[in-house]
Amino acid sequence: MSDFVRAWMAERRESRFPNVVTMAFFSPHSQMVTLEQYSRTDLPKALLANDHRKAAEILATISHELTHWADLVGTIWGRTFMKRVYQAFRLLPTPEKPPSEVDFPSFVDLHDEARRMTFPKYYQTVVEANQPHSAAHPWQIGFSAGQEIDPLGRLDPTKPILFVRFLDHKTGALLIRQPLTVGALLETTAVASEYSVVRTYLEAKVPENQRTAMGDDVTKDALSRLYAPSLTLYSAPVHLFAHYAGIKDAALAYRQAATIAHICLNLCDDHFEGIKLPESMALWANLYPAFKQRGDRAFAFAVICSNLEVWQDGIDETNWIDRALIRAGLPDRQSIIEQATEVIAMHQPGGNGTPFDEAERYMLELGLLAARGRSNNPAFSPMHAQSYMGVVPPMFDSEGEIYLFPNDKFELTRFVPEAMIELDWALYGYTRNLLSGCR
Repeated sequence: MSDFVRAWMAERRESRFPNVVTMAFFSPHSQMVTLEQYSRTDLPKALLANDHRKAAEILATISHELTHWADLVGTIWGRTFMKRVYQAFRLLPTPEKPPSEVDFPSFVDLHDEARRMTFPKYYQTVVEANQPHSAAHPWQIGFSAGQEIDPLGRLDPTKPILFVRFLDHKTGALLIRQPLTVGALLETTAVASEYSVVRTYLEAKVPENQRTAMGDDVTKDALSRLYAPSLTLYSAPVHLFAHYAGIKDAALAYRQAATIAHICLNLCDDHFEGIKLPESMALWANLYPAFKQRGDRAFAFAVICSNLEVWQDGIDETNWIDRALIRAGLPDRQSIIEQATEVIAMHQPGGNGTPFDEAERYMLELGLLAARGRSNNPAFSPMHAQSYMGVVPPMFDSEGEIYLFPNDKFELTRFVPEAMIELDWALYGYTRNLLSGCR
C-alpha cells in the first residue's frame, strides 16, 4: 500500500456517510468504499471455515457501504450530487490553469451541500437519559422544524430543517433532536440492505439448526441499534415511519422505510410542486414553500409517512404505499421510479477531454444498471451488484489494497481508484484552504 493511500484513508474516515464504529466508510467524492476492519482475505476465510457469524457480519458491512454507492450513482439525488463533484474536479487549478475567483462559489456550494447530508453536531441535541430506552421502554416521538444558520450567524428562512425529537418514555423530556436529512435516508436504505443480505445468507448458508439462534441475534442487534442515542442518524427515519405506520417489527420497518426513502431519492423536480402539506405540519406552513423549492427529500419522506394508514398484516404493501403517495400529492411508486429511470438514462458526462471523463461515464453506465435493477427493491449487496451490473465496485481493504470479488470484471482502466482518491484529496484540500479565507 502506498503512503498516499494510507494517509487518505486516515484523513477521510470522517466521511459524509459515517459508520459510527468505523467498520467502513464510503466517500461520495471518490466513489470509493473503504473497509476499515477487514482485509480482502477475511471474507473468503470466514466462508471456508463456515464461520457464519463473521461472514454475515462482513457481508452486511460491505452491503451497507455498497448501498451508499448505488444511491450515489443510481438515483436522481445521487447523480445530481455526483455531477457537481465532477464539475468541481474540472474546476480544480492545474499548472496550466491557475485558480479562478469566478469558480470559488462552486467549491463552497458543494462543501455546504455535502455538509447538509448529515449537518454538523450543532444541530443535534443529545441528553443523557436517566435509564436506557428500548423496544419495551420506547422513546416518545415528536417533530419540529427550524432553519439553517448562514455563515453570518443569521437564520436562513430559505433553508428549513425538519427534526425528529426523541422524548423520555415517562416524563416526555427532550432527550435527542435529530435533523432529518438526505444522509438519514441514505442510512435507512443501507441498514435495510444489511438485514436483507443477512437474511439471504441465513437461508442459503446456515444449517437449519443454527438459523433460529442467529436470526434472534440479528433481531436483537436491530432493536439495540434503534434505541442507541449515538445512532439516531441511522434510525430517525425508521422511527418516524414506524410512528405513523404503527409497526413494531424492526426488520419490517426498515424494509418499508427504505422503500419510501428510495422513492424520495428518486423524486424529480416537478414532483415537489405537487406535495401537499398535511394538517399535522400546519404549524410549519411558513417554511413549506422553501421545503418544496429546495427539493427537500427528507421533508418529502415525512409527508409521505404522515399519510400512511396504520399497517395491518395481509395488506398489499405496494398499494398501501401508493395510497400514501397519492394522498401526499405524488404519483404512485412505479410512475416515480419509471420517470426517474428515464431521466437517469439521459445523463451524460459533464466534460470533454479531461482525464476523468471516462470515470464519470463508467459510473453513469453502472448507475443506470443499478437503478434498473433496484426498481422493485432498493436492497443492494455484492450479489445484487453482480446480478444487475455484472461487476462489484472495487473497495479498499484495511491494508489499503484494492479489494475485488473473485472473477470481478470491473474495468479498472476506466475508473482508477488511486486516481479518484487523488482527486478527492485535491478537492478537499483546495476547498478547506478556500474556506479558511471566507468562513
